Amino acid sequence: MAGAYRGAFSGAALFYVLYTVVSLVSLGMIIPVLDVILVPEGAQEVRHFPAGWGDMNAQDWVAHYVAQAVSRYGSLGTLWRVSLAAFGLFILKNAFRYIALWHMATLRTGITATLRQALHQKVMRLSPATMQESRKGDILARSSTDVTEIEWAILTGLELLVREPLVILGSLIVLVVMSAKLTLLLVVVGPLAAWLLNRVSKHLKRKSSTAQDRLGQVLSALEESISGLRILQAFQAEDYQQKRFERVNQGAFAATRDVHRRRDLASPLSELIGVFALLLILFYGGREVLLGHGLTGATLVAYLLFFYQLIPAFKSVSMALYNLQKGNAAAERLFEVLDLPETLRDPDVTEAWTCPANGPETIEFRNLHFTYPGASRPALQNFNLTIERGQTVALVGPSGGGKSTLIHLALRAMDPDQGGIFLEGHPIAPYRGEAHEAHEMQRPPMPLQDLRAAMGLVTQDPILFHGTALENIALGDASPDLDRAKKAAKDAQALAFIEDLPGGWNHILAEGGQSLSGGQRQRMALARALYRNAPILLLDEATSALDAENERLVQEALDAASSGRTTLVVAHRLATVQKADRILVLDQGQIVEDGNHPQLLAKGGLYATLVQTQALQST
Repeated sequence: MAGAYRGAFSGAALFYVLYTVVSLVSLGMIIPVLDVILVPEGAQEVRHFPAGWGDMNAQDWVAHYVAQAVSRYGSLGTLWRVSLAAFGLFILKNAFRYIALWHMATLRTGITATLRQALHQKVMRLSPATMQESRKGDILARSSTDVTEIEWAILTGLELLVREPLVILGSLIVLVVMSAKLTLLLVVVGPLAAWLLNRVSKHLKRKSSTAQDRLGQVLSALEESISGLRILQAFQAEDYQQKRFERVNQGAFAATRDVHRRRDLASPLSELIGVFALLLILFYGGREVLLGHGLTGATLVAYLLFFYQLIPAFKSVSMALYNLQKGNAAAERLFEVLDLPETLRDPDVTEAWTCPANGPETIEFRNLHFTYPGASRPALQNFNLTIERGQTVALVGPSGGGKSTLIHLALRAMDPDQGGIFLEGHPIAPYRGEAHEAHEMQRPPMPLQDLRAAMGLVTQDPILFHGTALENIALGDASPDLDRAKKAAKDAQALAFIEDLPGGWNHILAEGGQSLSGGQRQRMALARALYRNAPILLLDEATSALDAENERLVQEALDAASSGRTTLVVAHRLATVQKADRILVLDQGQIVEDGNHPQLLAKGGLYATLVQTQALQST
């Protein structure tokens, strides 16, 4: 990342240096102007340089050339020439400053854009289980507020490293040359200023980190309220949620207020110290002028102007230090996400196995154990299942039995705590089990991308993205095939309503597909899975949220899509899985019944009870 913006950094640094040098020179032009104004016509004395460099006196140097100019052009002629030169220098100074800021625009926005890109890429590589542990609002806060803090830290940091130190150093050199006695006062005031500013900024980094955490909680609470608005209104829980949000918001308010108060204290403190030093120099320097101790009135005025330039420079340094502290805290929060472990990695092997076009001969779940973080009991325990090619296997049972967990593991959205999943004996992830079992399974693994390419997924809540209907169905395809998309839509019974959209296949869907009905979104999600032409189909509650008519349409499409594919179905509505080759009843992470619909009914067990219960509920 640093290499990509090295040119912008170098350009900004170079022109900040030029800007600073010209600033000092342009401000120094005030001395000859004052000499012309304050000394009467004809009173200037043409002086000569001392013979040795060690005897060189800056005031003598300036007075010599001012007197020469006055003798040639007169006081008025010298005044307008010096003023014109000073104006030219100020134009040049501001040109250099703009060019420096022009490079800074590339640097600061480029780096922050790169950070956001890196954060998004990281999220795309994380497992959904890892993402569930980090709230969406907090991630959004880190990609917006924290990145903005880093941007300001970059801007002020470069000023702190390049521009302001040069201004301070150059001004101090000029001040020492003009009057070493007066400059000594600055050395006395400096440590006092540093001590006071350090006292204010001591805890700023910690408070900034706390404030950013609280802002993340606010965004999470707001995202939760927006997502659950229908439920909150239905249960008349608006006041409850409002009070809950108010507590979080007040916490963020108090934390950010403390940060701003500490940061804003830097500016008045710096100015107070600067004014105190200014008055002290004015008194002591005026005394030197009045007593005739080698300091002229013009030199004192110029000295005060150079010193006054130091005040904003020191203020900028103090503010830059605060912004760097905040940026550092924000960067730490951002890198907490960037440093999250990527558990879903392909194993380090030289040989990999690719799934056949018609799917694997078998899908085997062997000795699976999985427990969600923070859960009191495992979602799956000692789970074993083998699915033959072309079979449709349905997973049913009470909620929390581990059905959807099995889908997530098959898709490798997460990895099991123990055991493994195998396609034709090839592991899709490193096997976690006994040493002798692992030794028996040393077949080439299946790369993650190949695994997911072999699977089509349809979930209970179909996710559609902001884009055209074609882009949503051909999701992941850089060059969508319209004919192929039309066939997938026809098989999913979605072709008619897609072509009736205002823009047809080029119609831009609202985010989440809110302009479509639930049944239409579900059929588009099925068309997306069919477009992939994957040999394995994973259906996770694909019809549970639909009304009877849409359920019928989607179920007909699902039945047709399952033909010739290995299909794993999770369903609560048992009427939708009666045609499955096998029905597995899961309870508390284990298979308690296995058979087809007539066999399980004849057993009179849990499946039969569930069928009877749903039959009664539908009457």
